Amino acid sequence: MSSRTAILRSVTIVSVSSYIEFALGLLVSVWIARALGPSDFGRYAFTVWLCGWLIVCSNHALTTSSTKFIAEAEGAGQTQVASHIAYWLNQVQHKSSLIVVGLFLLALTIIQPAEWHNGLLPAAAMVVVATVSKANYAMRVAIAKGQEHFEPEAIATVLGGVVGMGLVLAAMVLHAGLLAFVGLFTVACLLLNLINRVAYRHYCVPFGKGPIPLELKARLVRHLRLTAVLILVGSCKAGTIEVFLLNTFSTTTAVGFFAIAGTLTKGAVQLFSVGLTSTLLPYMSKSYGQKGHENAVRFLGEASRFYWALGLLIAGLGLVTTPDIVTLMYGHRYVDAIPAIETMLVLAGLLLVVNGIAAYQTVVDRQGDRVRIAMISLTVNAVLGLALVPWLGLTGAVLAYAGTRFSELLLAIYYLRRATTGGLPVGAMARLFGIGLLATATAWLVTHWVANPFGFLLGSAVFLVVFLPASVLVRYWADDDYQFIASVAQRLGPPGRVLMRGLSCLQG
Repeated sequence: MSSRTAILRSVTIVSVSSYIEFALGLLVSVWIARALGPSDFGRYAFTVWLCGWLIVCSNHALTTSSTKFIAEAEGAGQTQVASHIAYWLNQVQHKSSLIVVGLFLLALTIIQPAEWHNGLLPAAAMVVVATVSKANYAMRVAIAKGQEHFEPEAIATVLGGVVGMGLVLAAMVLHAGLLAFVGLFTVACLLLNLINRVAYRHYCVPFGKGPIPLELKARLVRHLRLTAVLILVGSCKAGTIEVFLLNTFSTTTAVGFFAIAGTLTKGAVQLFSVGLTSTLLPYMSKSYGQKGHENAVRFLGEASRFYWALGLLIAGLGLVTTPDIVTLMYGHRYVDAIPAIETMLVLAGLLLVVNGIAAYQTVVDRQGDRVRIAMISLTVNAVLGLALVPWLGLTGAVLAYAGTRFSELLLAIYYLRRATTGGLPVGAMARLFGIGLLATATAWLVTHWVANPFGFLLGSAVFLVVFLPASVLVRYWADDDYQFIASVAQRLGPPGRVLMRGLSCLQG
């Protein structure tokens, strides 16, 4: 199997499972929001956010380091070393989770969140169980990715999502309250862990205790420390400071609106780019282990082109579809969340290219640059958040989020230029940006002209009809892309031949 075909297979597995997960998760989010109302949904969102933050603290650098170093060892033909790395990092993860949970329980004796009212003890217990189970699940997923096995995560997310959706639907019918929905979130985390463990045993190579070469372990420990700092600092931004300040200075309704914006933005990013993001680090690491730095730079260039195209799709379609979709799914009680959702979708799209730069910096051991980026952007986040959220509420949170993300982009490009002269096809990206503006404006006008609750469907179609062919006309894609498309099209029969004729006309 060729490298590109193997990558396509992995991307397909991850993408399909993520699309199903996104659809199920979106339904669950909508149902819970409708069942609880804006105020209680804000409390539920705070609890889920807290679990997510504790999971990040529990795993810090462990998942990223596992994928990178296991894939690198596999690429260098050191299968036993990869197994030993997986075992050692898995043991560290257990200890890390224990420390984080202990500190969380200690903090609860001092800080008692008002969101849980009189249900502090059951809510705390559910948060602990959800955190430990999902953190361990994420660790196993990272080890599997290092072995280039994406099936366990796909199986767990689909099966767990279906069961979770059924439980939430039953809770809605029974008019369950806030703590019941938090309990169902905990059950969903446990299911993910259990199903993933079963699938891991079937698809992946078991890991075992053994020695790690001293030079490699020194690199690993240094990478682990720097990445731990990076991720723990990152856990205090990307919405965390905004949620905390909204919860302190604004209302739970504002927290709920910000959470909806974050959920839909995360869903859109997953929908369009999860396959690329999930496979980029292991394949780039393996390539780096086989062929060195130059090949990693080539990988970055290819990934950047795809990330930029996908990001413009997210931004453009986000502006076109958000008002109608939010009203249809969540109801008119959530209309005030629309500006925040649109802004965060556009930001997520335009800044998606940062993911490729971050993967490159991780692979070539430039985690120091990522730590500096995280520290500076965290400072920007804190300053903007303290200045804007108490004054402007939800609007201030969105502005603080925007300022932070743009600072990350500028810093990422600056440190990339210090590391290498290649990587970002700026000219091609500028051409495609102009196409994105044209497609968005055309689709937006069509959507408003139709003036129908489902007009966003026509607007989306218009966007794609303008954007995709025009990307070929402005020669955005490389020759390797067309060769790969041709190899795939040969397997599709008549539809593939029609596709290739269309591409030939556009190129010609």
